[in-house]
Amino acid sequence: MGIPSSVWFVIAVIALLLGAGLLLADRARGSGGPRDRRRWAALREWEYLDSDPVLPSRWRYGTIHQGGPGVARNLVSGTVPTPDGPRQAYVFDHEQAGRVSSVLAAVQVQTQLPAAVELRLPSAPLPDDAGLDLLEPVGERYAFVSDADAVKPLLTDRLADAGDAIGGDVELLWAEDSWVLAAAPLDSSPERLQDLLADMAEVAAALEQGQSARHRLGR
Repeated sequence: MGIPSSVWFVIAVIALLLGAGLLLADRARGSGGPRDRRRWAALREWEYLDSDPVLPSRWRYGTIHQGGPGVARNLVSGTVPTPDGPRQAYVFDHEQAGRVSSVLAAVQVQTQLPAAVELRLPSAPLPDDAGLDLLEPVGERYAFVSDADAVKPLLTDRLADAGDAIGGDVELLWAEDSWVLAAAPLDSSPERLQDLLADMAEVAAALEQGQSARHRLGR
């Protein structure tokens, strides 16, 4: 007795669904992974490194303080073009204690900042750094700073708008020394990271403008 055609149809549908599910899963695993990151770097003529154990130790706030410097994996580095000139930038998977916790992006600020500031969405955990104090809301985010008097002149409307433009998927944005950094989700696509870097460049420009105003006021 042959198998009814309706049974073959059901088997074919199940096989099709399973195949589609595996394809989507494979794409999800590959999103933002080494292959996509390497291709993205090549298209932009940026440099790509599988690993850099030193770079994260350049910073100490944000996720660096929370889990240690760790290691930069799938690192791309290059420059972001802006009206104020190119800015050095990095994007890497941040591995801490053997586990990749987030994708970190960093964009250079063309001046030395007087103190550190973390801009956290209300949904983000409170910082566990005793050296940071809550200062005030900045747009949709809350500012935690290492020196209130030094940072307050930098918290302008332009900075608030730039911080809001970063997006709700990036809960933690911070600035220290001469860098702006952001912790993005692990599944962030190269396209999303490209947009993030552009928005972070505007955050850097806003901080520079605030720093210039601070110097004019003699603070």
